[in-house]
Amino acid sequence: MNPFTVSRLSSRPLVTVLMANYNYERWIGRALESLLAQTYPHWEVVVCDDGSTDTSREIVASYARRHDRIHLVTQANAGMAAALNTAFRHARGELVALLDSDDEWLPGRLQTVVHQFNLTPQAGTVTHLVRAVHARGQVLKPIHPRRLDSGWLAPSMLAGREPGLPPCSGLTFHTEVARRIFPLPAHFRRCADKIAQDRAALLAPVSAIRHPLSLYRIHGSNLTGLSGPCSLAALESNFEFLEQLWDDRRSFVLAQHGFLPDAGPWRNIESAHLQLARRLFTGEPGAPDFLRVLPSCVQRQVWRLLLALPAPAAQAALRVWWSENAVKRLFRNSWDLLRQPV
Repeated sequence: MNPFTVSRLSSRPLVTVLMANYNYERWIGRALESLLAQTYPHWEVVVCDDGSTDTSREIVASYARRHDRIHLVTQANAGMAAALNTAFRHARGELVALLDSDDEWLPGRLQTVVHQFNLTPQAGTVTHLVRAVHARGQVLKPIHPRRLDSGWLAPSMLAGREPGLPPCSGLTFHTEVARRIFPLPAHFRRCADKIAQDRAALLAPVSAIRHPLSLYRIHGSNLTGLSGPCSLAALESNFEFLEQLWDDRRSFVLAQHGFLPDAGPWRNIESAHLQLARRLFTGEPGAPDFLRVLPSCVQRQVWRLLLALPAPAAQAALRVWWSENAVKRLFRNSWDLLRQPV
């Protein structure tokens, strides 16, 4: 299984930014303003309004009338994947970046990403950390995700290791990779960025920038966020999504690399933490098998403790561990402070 080889970029590539918007009138203007504040000037943005019922469309239209680099396309509500597909059909850039309509980029984001592509010409994707912030602006997580992977990730992904990749606004693709990952399957009405990042990492190497270049806004209406599934219903929803992701992954690998991978390692390793959480809620056997494949001894010890607790206490402890809360922020910030060099 060999990586796809991308062409070298021009000295000042055009970046097409794709935005899917649905009823984010409160945030879409800030997202567009963060684009207008970029130090790298060679960009365009295609905003697909996905049938908004608020004033989002009018806000984007007003920006488009004043700035010829901002383009608005519209469609009836069909979900995130369909909206990104519609936006991508209008893309002209050598690079294709994703920006959530409720997020913001820091001013040097595009300049830094373009420079990273030039430093690593074999990369099909450049990623970066994001800073998770509350709707009111306070920082929830200075860096997210905690692990950011780079290199040729496909072999480890097929062996069951979930890649450390950022959410939507931390992703930029070489257009030759983007042409192979789009169109995204339209039934992914949410988390379509997960499908895009997964496909891209299976095509070509990833180059990572290990400092935050965007604000990832958590405001209560997000389709995804910082918290894990803390109820049986949420767990089942996650499993349903993963099965769809893995089906797409198998089909994509077959189409791009010519073989059909085994989904067993994904169910046994990639989803081990979810399988253990299901054990807490249902009492199903099999936990030791999933404990053995967890990636760190700390995680194994935490899960052993949770599984030893009575069910109500274990479920409450899981909610604290997997939910964004003040206790978790205090522990995380203290840990980061201790790890800083003297």
